[in-house]
Amino acid sequence: AMMEYNDTLAETTQAELKDVRDIAEAAGAGLEDLVDCLANAPKGGAAAVRRAFERALAAKLKGAALPALTVVEAPGEYAYFNVSISCVAALPGTPRRALRAGSAYGVSARGLLHLESSGTLDVALHSLEHLVRKAGASGLHGVAECTAFLQDVRRDAPLLRRALGSGTGARGPVLTVLQAGLEVGKAVALRCVAAVPANGAGGGGSSNGGIEHHSKEVVVARRFAFVAGQRARLTNGTDGFDALEQALSIAGVGLSDVLSCLFFVTDQAQVFDLFDGFFDVFNAKHPPPPTRAELQAETECGDCAVMMRCIAAMPAAVELTTAELPGQEMLV
Repeated sequence: AMMEYNDTLAETTQAELKDVRDIAEAAGAGLEDLVDCLANAPKGGAAAVRRAFERALAAKLKGAALPALTVVEAPGEYAYFNVSISCVAALPGTPRRALRAGSAYGVSARGLLHLESSGTLDVALHSLEHLVRKAGASGLHGVAECTAFLQDVRRDAPLLRRALGSGTGARGPVLTVLQAGLEVGKAVALRCVAAVPANGAGGGGSSNGGIEHHSKEVVVARRFAFVAGQRARLTNGTDGFDALEQALSIAGVGLSDVLSCLFFVTDQAQVFDLFDGFFDVFNAKHPPPPTRAELQAETECGDCAVMMRCIAAMPAAVELTTAELPGQEMLV
């Protein structure tokens, strides 16, 4: 996550995107290769932050498709950084394809569709399914992972889980469910990844993109293992990292393969405890450490201190469903 403090929102946005651009360029990509971003905003500021980022991105991309953007009202890593952004880019080589259906908007590249769908729960789910079908996959069966931000996690989390199948034993996407403030009129914002035909053919809606459901905790799509949100009751996250390692092992990977993590702490004042746990697990024992971002958010777990949502890279030796798709690297 990029964090900048400036006098105005416009200046902060420009500085954040400059940092994102510099990191992308170091990996051989650029802003034009972004497929997805998550931004946090102060309370009541989600709409303004969305406008600022979309305006700044449109100016820099000069007509190219904007990435999917999810904006939540949640404190960031530090109290004085109330706006930050983290993004995903596809390395150049395959054109990005922008799609819209109802309230959902997404960008696909290299066989993965990154999207945001929001509104009421029914509208968000219907739009999600429609968009994934439009991209050529089999609706909700093509969705690998979702991070769900709800205005009321106690009321809507069970409904969301039932709708997506993860609460009924059906093969749905792995989920990380949180409570956060959203733009006016939105009860839910779904930030999801779906596996879609890599050639961009849409409209068929007959494929799940080769998704492999290893367990209710981990799904493999393309060359990535998506893990459901892992709960930690310890403020340093140690018990959550142990659970993450166990979930990854089911897919044949480990903590050294983790590319990216989003951490959601229930108390921002304890984020430095999490840093200590992260350093011990990833910097000391399983380097190199993954990219990370931290937000404060309430979770489904009443006594949890941390919820972690992580993605790992699958080794070439276990690429069973995507051998026809070389070079699926994503800058995360």
